[in-house]
Amino acid sequence: MDDAAQKITFGEMRAAGVRNVFIYCSDHRCSHCVTIEACADRWPDDLRLSDIEDRFVCTVCGKRGPDVRPDWTSAQTRPEKRA
Repeated sequence: MDDAAQKITFGEMRAAGVRNVFIYCSDHRCSHCVTIEACADRWPDDLRLSDIEDRFVCTVCGKRGPDVRPDWTSAQTRPEKRA
C-alpha cells in the first residue's frame, strides 16, 4: 500500500451496525458513485476498506482504485437491553 491512510476494517464497520459502502470514482471529472448493500458481510473482520480499493474499476470511465467509504446512514441501531 502507498502513503494513503488506512481506513476502518469491515469488522469495525459491522460492530458499528454498518453494512453498506459507497464507492466513489477517483477521477474527479467522472464523479461516478455507487452504493453496495451488505458489502461488509462479504469480507473478513481484519480487512480494511483501503485494502480492497484497487480491486474496483469504474464502470463509467474505467479508472481503477476508487475511494471506498462506509455508508454511515445505513447503520442499524441495536435494540436496547431491558432489565
